[in-house]
Amino acid sequence: MSQVAQTTSREKQSLDKDAVVDQWMTDRFPSRRIKRVLFLTPPDVDETLFSFDTATRGRYSNYPPYGLMSLAAALRPKGVEIDIVSLNSSVLKAARTAASQDVFDFDGAWQADLDAALSKADYDMIGVTCMFTQTHDAFRDVCDRIRDTLPDVPVIVGGVHVTNALTSIATSSQFLEAMKAVDAFFVYECDVAIERFVDVVHADLPVGELSQVHLRTGKDLLSFPMRTVPEREALDRIPTHDLGDPREWSKWGKVGAYTFLRAPEDTYATVLSNRGCRAQCTFCSVRNFNGVGVRRRSVQSVIDELLMLRYDYDVKHIMWLDDDFLYDKEQSYKLLNEMVRQNVDLTWDCTNGVLASSCTDEIISAAVESGCLGLNIGMESGNPEVLRKIRKPASVKTLLKAAEVLRRHPEIFSRVFLIIGFPHETFRQMRDTFEVSAEMGLDWYQIQVLQPLPNTPIFDEMLEAGLLDVSEFKNVRYSGGTYGRAAKVTEGGRDMLDRDFKSVFSAGDDDDIVPKHLFEDVWAYINFHLNYLKISDETQPVKLRQYERYLDHITEVIAPNDALAHYYLGHIQKTLDGHAETELVSRLRMLMDTSSFWPSRFADFDLSVDDIDPAAAA
Repeated sequence: MSQVAQTTSREKQSLDKDAVVDQWMTDRFPSRRIKRVLFLTPPDVDETLFSFDTATRGRYSNYPPYGLMSLAAALRPKGVEIDIVSLNSSVLKAARTAASQDVFDFDGAWQADLDAALSKADYDMIGVTCMFTQTHDAFRDVCDRIRDTLPDVPVIVGGVHVTNALTSIATSSQFLEAMKAVDAFFVYECDVAIERFVDVVHADLPVGELSQVHLRTGKDLLSFPMRTVPEREALDRIPTHDLGDPREWSKWGKVGAYTFLRAPEDTYATVLSNRGCRAQCTFCSVRNFNGVGVRRRSVQSVIDELLMLRYDYDVKHIMWLDDDFLYDKEQSYKLLNEMVRQNVDLTWDCTNGVLASSCTDEIISAAVESGCLGLNIGMESGNPEVLRKIRKPASVKTLLKAAEVLRRHPEIFSRVFLIIGFPHETFRQMRDTFEVSAEMGLDWYQIQVLQPLPNTPIFDEMLEAGLLDVSEFKNVRYSGGTYGRAAKVTEGGRDMLDRDFKSVFSAGDDDDIVPKHLFEDVWAYINFHLNYLKISDETQPVKLRQYERYLDHITEVIAPNDALAHYYLGHIQKTLDGHAETELVSRLRMLMDTSSFWPSRFADFDLSVDDIDPAAAA
């Protein structure tokens, strides 16, 4: 075929595709106008993963729909009216206001609020976002109910889970089969893509300008993979916080991991100052979703958002959503200094974590001055070989140097992310993680058993090796966290510390691969030795007060049956106030008397309730 004929053939295919898409638009938007849109977040999980008791303690997260508020900010200038409803908040509110579990109806709670939202107005389009793989079933159920209720209104979806599931060969077919109610799938950040979609519906742009969207046509998808990455102008738009009262989010759940350092009645919010991450960690999907590198907002746009939250909505604390908050030392320093100079008057945390290399004395000093209460360092492993294999942009030397800086700033409660269970990880490599962590000497270590996400390098590697179960999306969830496997086991009656873990690192030779059945033993060993045992030696008043508040949070909210948390909280009370509270000691004795394993664990490490009981001392 001649080149002229080939060109003519391609042009014909393009014209045919344009005609099909144009008809698709007309079928779904007969007026070819989008005047009003409803955006929704589903419950974080379906009923099978939800615990009423956990919800009533306020342990579950309830993050503001920041991504949807950013999309709303993109569409408002086009004259589109937007409503946003968080069905996750609906479920948490229903649980926390229910008189008892008997009258709480998980599905009824979100369905009632969804039905009310759908009847509020004549929407031209309904969008649903999904971030977490574990949310898949709830996400599907929400989309199905929308379709059943309003069969003629287009349903569009997007978010991290949609992107990961749809762009992974291993999961795309399963995902599309489940999401039959959906008309269009947006992938990656779609601030620009959704603007273009609306413009194409309005016939203000040609079909060829569509980007990052897959349109369902029967059993097939019409795909427009061109990627349109939001740059400075789009990033600087302040999300529409007015579409959701910030006071509601932290009222029914928690926002970030550091709420224990503020008063319970304080209002919390989230803010994003940049997108992306300079790292290339093989277990992380940030680079897949946001692309290569980091894109920053202007400092003043961030300050303007912070000032609005503080003085218009009485927000007292914000969690940075950034995956690489301290990227670009100069701009980070400028932002932190401007927060002080312009009297933002907020405290803040980095629950998502920062890179160790960013933690210099100058930056951390500015962080303290600007209101930092807590931050997480993404360490993952203390073994150089594992760090290289997972492409972690840190060395043991860098991690230890960052820890040295943070120890000089005790005002910050410093936590560390650790992961165990990397493919072929040996006893020596796991022990390196423990020993380097102990040398760092930071405040708390959050240990996870590896759970790879779809469309990440380590996911593909483990899938090929037969090490993963992806038969159900809900199986792809972390071991820790409020909806993790460990939390679910604990709620079911068995604690993760109900195991003989005192000699776990002697269970094999150094270069033996740690078998999967020992992962929980390693978790328990590291958790006890890094997080609890050191508390007995702490003498700094500022640290003791931080530990007191965190352990109180554990005993009241996170794990009321954790006898170690009760014991060490009593130890701190005795150190600070001269005695442990009588009620705390009583609760600890009850746990010891009714437990099949806590007496053994206490005996393993020579602990006794009498150590903190004023009556025993007398």
